[in-house]
Amino acid sequence: MQEYCIYGTVYNNNDTLEESIKSFWRPDSTIVITDNFSTDGTWEKLKEISKEFNLLLLQYKSNRGQGRNYSLKHCPDRSLTAYVDLDTRYNEAFHGLLEWAPRDKVTHTYTFFGIRKEEFMKRGGWSTINVSEDVEAVARIGFDYFVPVIVKENLFRGKGREKRYSKGIKYLVRRFNNIVDGIRGDGFYWKDISVYYENKKYVVLPFYIIARIKGIYRYHDCAAKIWIIKESIKKLVDPKEIDLDDSFFLFSISTIEHSVVKVDEILQEKFDSLIRFSCNDRLIRYVKNNEGLKKALLSSNLKDVECKEIKE
Repeated sequence: MQEYCIYGTVYNNNDTLEESIKSFWRPDSTIVITDNFSTDGTWEKLKEISKEFNLLLLQYKSNRGQGRNYSLKHCPDRSLTAYVDLDTRYNEAFHGLLEWAPRDKVTHTYTFFGIRKEEFMKRGGWSTINVSEDVEAVARIGFDYFVPVIVKENLFRGKGREKRYSKGIKYLVRRFNNIVDGIRGDGFYWKDISVYYENKKYVVLPFYIIARIKGIYRYHDCAAKIWIIKESIKKLVDPKEIDLDDSFFLFSISTIEHSVVKVDEILQEKFDSLIRFSCNDRLIRYVKNNEGLKKALLSSNLKDVECKEIKE
């Protein structure tokens, strides 16, 4: 039996823990969860759940990148690893992708990165930032396959989701640090700030300066997300090869990135019957049917996203 390691970090997710763990748990996998000393009963809930699911539980004072790296280090040697978030319900596409992913390759899609533990650690593991840590890792390590599918549904959606972690002045400090970390992890140059933030670029300038001082993770001559999209459309794998039905299909790109990277022709050549939607969260979503759009919106961090079909 092939061994997998599914791992993550958690802080104050008491309400969503059990549902999330049940969705990704599998008997052929080691489950490693690092708790950042939660204050809402998460740790106690984890220990209770572990009686049924035999989890490897750790505690470590950390941000998201540090916590993921700590969990990754405790995965069994030679295991194929995939990270998870504990405020998320995973679906059959997550399991299908994990089982399909070649052990000697790197498989990527939205919030999925399938890679052997030793390979990930050899290439530096997770960086020590709290946001865009996944973007930074994918841009640094690269990948062999991109499978455009939806692997999850967010259980905690809305603009207030960050307030689970801190309140008051600590919340403002966290927000400040997250903007800085986002610039660092996204590998921004000043030209990218001008594109992504448009008329707010000078508001963002102090954050950019601090990011420059701390160090921006730049591996390419463009922003990390732009590079990832360019690589993704070169390395597309049809979800049908993993026996997933059309409702799991999703290719998603921001309106800003869509103006930079021309994806429409390539997607239309590779996949038939795509429906394109422009949504008010500034994303363009390519799906195969209305059920696919529904799943795509449930995977969003935001509630009440509205989309309009683009017809040409």
